[in-house]
Amino acid sequence: MSTVGHRAGAFKQQNKKHKTGRHRSKGTIDNDQKGKTDVKTLSKSGRRELSRVARRNQSKQLRENKKSAVLAEKRSLGGANSPPYLTAVVSLTDQVSADVILGLVSSCDDSATATASERNITYLSVPRYKSRFGFVVPDPRKLHEVLDALKIVDTLALIWPLDGELDESSELLLSAIFSHGVPATLHLVYGLSSLNSKQKEIARKNVNRLMDKWSFGDKFYTADNASDGLVIFRQISTGKKRPLILQKRRPHLLVEQIDKVDVEGDKCTLKVSGYMRGPALSVNGLVHLPGWGDFQMKQIDLTPDPHPLTEGKRKNEMDEGAKVLEVADQAKQTSLQSEVVPDPMEGEQTWPTQEDLDDATRSKLEPKKVGKKVPKGTSEYQAAWIVDEENGENKEENDEDDDDDEGSDENMSDESDDPDQPEAAMDDDDMSQGDDDEDDDGAETMTVASQFGDNDDDDAEIDMAEVERYRQARENAMFPDEIDTPLDAPARVRFQKYRGLKSFRTSEWDPKENLPVDYARIFKFADFRRTKKRVLDDVQTADGALHGWFVTVHIANVPTQFVESLDSTAPLVIFGLLPHEQRVSVLNIALRRHPSCQATVKSKDKLIFHVGYRRFEAAPVFSQHTNGDKHKMERYLPAEGVVVASVYAPIIFPPSSVLVFREDKRGRHQLVATGAVLDLNPDRVVVKRIVLSGHPFKINKRHAVVRYMFFNREDIEWFKPVELRTKYGRRGHIKEGLGTHGHMKCVFDGQLTSQDEVMLNLYKRVFPKWTYNPRVNTPSSYRRLSTAPSTHVGDEDDDEMQCT
Repeated sequence: MSTVGHRAGAFKQQNKKHKTGRHRSKGTIDNDQKGKTDVKTLSKSGRRELSRVARRNQSKQLRENKKSAVLAEKRSLGGANSPPYLTAVVSLTDQVSADVILGLVSSCDDSATATASERNITYLSVPRYKSRFGFVVPDPRKLHEVLDALKIVDTLALIWPLDGELDESSELLLSAIFSHGVPATLHLVYGLSSLNSKQKEIARKNVNRLMDKWSFGDKFYTADNASDGLVIFRQISTGKKRPLILQKRRPHLLVEQIDKVDVEGDKCTLKVSGYMRGPALSVNGLVHLPGWGDFQMKQIDLTPDPHPLTEGKRKNEMDEGAKVLEVADQAKQTSLQSEVVPDPMEGEQTWPTQEDLDDATRSKLEPKKVGKKVPKGTSEYQAAWIVDEENGENKEENDEDDDDDEGSDENMSDESDDPDQPEAAMDDDDMSQGDDDEDDDGAETMTVASQFGDNDDDDAEIDMAEVERYRQARENAMFPDEIDTPLDAPARVRFQKYRGLKSFRTSEWDPKENLPVDYARIFKFADFRRTKKRVLDDVQTADGALHGWFVTVHIANVPTQFVESLDSTAPLVIFGLLPHEQRVSVLNIALRRHPSCQATVKSKDKLIFHVGYRRFEAAPVFSQHTNGDKHKMERYLPAEGVVVASVYAPIIFPPSSVLVFREDKRGRHQLVATGAVLDLNPDRVVVKRIVLSGHPFKINKRHAVVRYMFFNREDIEWFKPVELRTKYGRRGHIKEGLGTHGHMKCVFDGQLTSQDEVMLNLYKRVFPKWTYNPRVNTPSSYRRLSTAPSTHVGDEDDDEMQCT
């Protein structure tokens, strides 16, 4: 038996090389001629190892690239060929107005030239710093104006109170600013120089303590004299900028001038002018008007700069006049189609026969006769307007689109708020006759005399519907997902859409199973991450109106009502859309309840979403934020933790901040939750759970007789395969039914106690409702949501925060 000796590898033993002198050895020459390469050389090239000189050169190149990128970013703002530094001035105290700070910086330099636009924007050209500055002053009492200004400004200047105390409106404003995203900040105080030394020290401590509370570790500056104004200019121009992702990825401009031309009926062509910022804007793309939706463009004009750094440049540009930069190409223009038009015959495998067509025609011609209980002497026409309660309930239970299967306690629709709901007028005699038979389950309003001197509408009326919602939320918190088995209908019919799961975590659920008709209208990406990467790469190399140009954009087919509803003092920001962002899909948003919100927010309530540059109205479905393939639906917005809201909405590429508001009956918006876009995934499976409970009537070790879960033997046989569980962790199954009144014998994996409760879990998949509305009314004001409903008439006034 021959043995093979061990051969050391190339990396093990390193023998001393033969000293061949200055010439190559014979072995080296042979290896070179045969094409052999050293093993260490091969591994070194595979690892891309560089020599010391190459590494030094590479690090030097990286430093130069970073340095040039920083210089390019600084030179992209404030110069003669770049847009001015844009600053939003927001006052957090009623004692100091933002106009005071604006007047200070306007008069601090005698050589500065001040110009103003039509939409309350002040521009200052300062030759001392060779820079231009723009100042926007949104109304701090109107939160949507501040949020719109944050979307485009480079610096946010906050004016802090010297006493270190903020009212509720300022705290709500700061909280919304943090949730939206904060650019570079500049902190100012006014009136510090007028105090004595002791008061100055106290004021400094108060302001520093307040800034630390809101996680602002920056230094604050005084704004009392001309030298302070020059310091403010220097900080704005030389301070480090933190642009939002929204600004870096999408073209946008702050509108300075608006003209309405080519009016045809209720449509017109809107001409908006302003400085182009961000990536290039193509005329063949789409633009978004906040609160009104997406629109196409006709052309883009290059307009002379109305706020140049020097007067000589202004005269030269005015002489040249406007130039047409781009005209839309109908063949290349992006379509406004936001949803797919489904073909009703798609997938149809059979052709209707003549008999089927005759039956369909006959059913249309012959009205369906339904028996109703009507007062004596009622005509057929009058009877058609009377809604029968029994038929209405059966229709609601059998409706395929109704996800509120718990009955009247889980009904989310409010018929009294529908202006299109027909109402039948009744005489006093008719109402008196129907009092005995009528059971009014609708919301009522109870008027209570105020014991205070105020005559506020909110104190005078207590909405009993809100009280009922609060009661249902408390009941759901104490008994999660538990409902009562109906007595008037078989459980196998009432819960026919539900199924049992062996394990909620591991059981499979096909995301393509039993999809609603609305899923045929939405778009889905085959590979969302790859599409997002390609879109963002293409935006940086796009052609069109470049950053820094003063342009006039012609927007086609804009409703004239939009122009009439504009506030001349509010900032108007127009964003260019990325590819696919006009198309509708299922948008999943991670939300957390805002601390100021104490009211009951139910799933599928209509809410107002501020998602990136969009504002729209939708009714979300809440679900748990977990890592599994199935996510349990939440009936109410939880007080703690993160929840995912799923809505039908246009595509927006994350990351993007989200603020959620709720509109009350008086048109005021109430901040409900904040968060960010999670993903766009129509395949997210949101599962609704219901729990049927029963009581152990007789217990014999592991066996028990359970009652009150079902009320007939057929239901017991129907749900026999579903596993049972108890409140104390026992698991079991139904063995057999006893009698005809719903008693059943069950077997468990351990001893039951008398205080235990037997439960059966059923699940079904739910989908959002198609309630997307791109048009959002401008709120009258913002207020803090009241706490839990109370019959005390003075509570709501204490919790309400009027911002106007």
